[in-house]
Amino acid sequence: MSIWYKKTLGLLGLGLATTMVSSSVVSCGVASFDIILNKVVSTDKYYINYTLNVSSWNTAHSMQGEDSRIWSNSYDTFLSTDQYGRIFGSLAISEFGEESSGTNGKALTVGKSENDSKKWTYALRQMNWVDNSGNIVYEDADVVSGVKNAAKYALNPKNNSDVSELWVSFIKGAQEVQKLYGDGKTKEAEALIENPNEFGIYSGQDWQGHKTIVFELTKSASYFESLLTYSVFSPIPDTYKTEVNNYKNALFNGAYYAAKADPNSEIVLKKNKHYALKDSANIEELHFNYLDGGSAAKERTLFESGSSSWFELKSDDLKGWNKYIGKGEEKYERPNFGSAYETESPDKAGSFLVFYNYYNSNIDNGLLSQSERENALTGSKLLQSSAARAYISTTLDRSEMARYFSKTIDEPNQNSKMLRNTYTGVGVAADENVVDYTKYIAAQYESNIKKVSTPSSNDLTALDDGKDPFKNNSEKLVGKTQEQLRDETVKFIKDNNLKTQKVKGYDGQRVILKLILSPSNNTSMNPYINLMMKKFNSISDNPLYIETKTLSSTDEYKTEGSKGATDLFMSGWSPDYKDPSSFLETITLTGPYRGYNGTSRLFELKNKSAEQKNSVIGNNYKLKNENLYTTETKGLLKAFEDYSEGYKEVDTTKNVATERYEGFAKLEYNFFYKNFLALPLYTKAMPKVWTVSHLTPYKKSYEAFGTSQYKLYNVTMDAKLRSREEYLELLKKYKEEKAIISSDWSKGRIGAHWAKQTDIDGKEINKNYN
Repeated sequence: MSIWYKKTLGLLGLGLATTMVSSSVVSCGVASFDIILNKVVSTDKYYINYTLNVSSWNTAHSMQGEDSRIWSNSYDTFLSTDQYGRIFGSLAISEFGEESSGTNGKALTVGKSENDSKKWTYALRQMNWVDNSGNIVYEDADVVSGVKNAAKYALNPKNNSDVSELWVSFIKGAQEVQKLYGDGKTKEAEALIENPNEFGIYSGQDWQGHKTIVFELTKSASYFESLLTYSVFSPIPDTYKTEVNNYKNALFNGAYYAAKADPNSEIVLKKNKHYALKDSANIEELHFNYLDGGSAAKERTLFESGSSSWFELKSDDLKGWNKYIGKGEEKYERPNFGSAYETESPDKAGSFLVFYNYYNSNIDNGLLSQSERENALTGSKLLQSSAARAYISTTLDRSEMARYFSKTIDEPNQNSKMLRNTYTGVGVAADENVVDYTKYIAAQYESNIKKVSTPSSNDLTALDDGKDPFKNNSEKLVGKTQEQLRDETVKFIKDNNLKTQKVKGYDGQRVILKLILSPSNNTSMNPYINLMMKKFNSISDNPLYIETKTLSSTDEYKTEGSKGATDLFMSGWSPDYKDPSSFLETITLTGPYRGYNGTSRLFELKNKSAEQKNSVIGNNYKLKNENLYTTETKGLLKAFEDYSEGYKEVDTTKNVATERYEGFAKLEYNFFYKNFLALPLYTKAMPKVWTVSHLTPYKKSYEAFGTSQYKLYNVTMDAKLRSREEYLELLKKYKEEKAIISSDWSKGRIGAHWAKQTDIDGKEINKNYN
């Protein structure tokens, strides 16, 4: 998902989610440790914060990360993950896979996999749709029909669904359906969806009185179950014909329903009494409060004032860090505040990038001045230069910005520990020997720099978080000095007659590139971004100038970024499922980021039946607008086509982990380190995360993929914070149980989603929800 989804994460609320509070609450002041430790809260209501309004109540429409925080509790997914990383059934029945395959409770899949993981079957629970009052609208609704409704919405290009490419990538027949819709053949498209011989979603044979659903895929996907923990293939009501902006027009099938969801205000989710697994929805109400312009410090003070149930200690909140953690490495291991507990952060797998926009949409904006449109055209052309992109990527001091997140743990004069050097995040995928996929990219890095520069040390840590393989390393990466790249950039500017301008306070004539910023980060991240750009702009004889522009509202920032009305843009992605393709598909010519980086406006598919008269024609694409032609357009198109075609080949033909990861790693390396088509930036997950929360520790999912990390199903609350000794005992127990369950999923089954519950030794517990 973008890290605005889970998918797109823009720079809105990159620190924390937040909530609107009255001045009377804020004025209560900062509570002492004694007050916090002695505070008793209701275990029936959970208070948390959010920064962005729900963009849609239709799971077939959006991939926004902030939407998923709400959706995960109000819309059910087929599968979920528990605190141990184990996948279980939500809409699906947890035991179907093991019982149908005869593995005596030790199967590591919920569904039944066939045909080299191209066919997956699941038994289904009862599903009810309720309204915003919690009343049943559709009882025992047909799940398969609901998934087909989602297909009809997502695959119709008129709906501009964020999730359409996942459908096309995975579901048999989806591409053909999408084409029929695009050609205006709605009846034919819907008929194809209803044909089980042509479309890969249909009803299977009943199992023990339960209906089943079959997913037939376009490719082998042993990791498919991790995708079903995300909402992309979840059912929607047949009444959903639009994106559904108003919660009052929405229906809900999850553990909670939206009783209130006013923009820029409070969202209240109440327990759904008609949910199949309601007995393990232990918290009665979830309250999400809005705060425009959030920060880590505000998140902390809201908890201290009693307005929030949780906060995470962040290094950008120096006052809070020094109070709760303290100074120095020893305190990072043993904080001042004994009731802070150590957790894994799902954010560790999320990565942020600088996107280069090859077609700034302001070029076509007739409401702007001629000068502004010319500036947009110049910036878009400039970024076609491979030398210019390499110069930016190897000259920017990324630590200046990433230090916003890491300043309390960084060593003096060292890189930020939060630098990230790959797009695919750490922990997303590993081979059978538990070698992380990112090490495959590191191997590519080592292999390639041997060809360009001096022999390497075969050090597979070169791309680890906190290293900087880009800065001042152009000779190692492309065999050219920074001065040579600068001179080639100047030549490109002259050869293509690009507009240059005098910038006050800086030497020479420069091409100006614009980077938009969110006002919500004015007092937090933006100063660090500006510092990074100031350092870049101050380089002597620099032919480029990066101008930052803070927009008037977060909504404007979100809109301008998504339509590509900027030259540079910072955004992030976190995984939808446990495979590198969850990241790598997004930057293909058909991926979700095609609007952000402008390739959907710069290039278009060739018309094979017509004579081609374009100046630049590739294997499958051609230049769409001749006004954007430069001496390097052909090279840019080739780089994107090579990547996109290579991605498709690996994704569809390589199912063995080592072969698949080697293929993907070569593509990812070339994208960022050879062609410099974008720039990895940072991760916002600290090496060790400390949390203060009234949620019972180690009861919720910490997985980065899917939406389970946001779910509050099957968790409980503590009326008072626990002591350090209690937390340490719980952590020890959690790690021991996780190790046991990782090899035997039949143990430690607690919750309504299991037909029979067991303790950690596998003995049946005398509590049966069925």
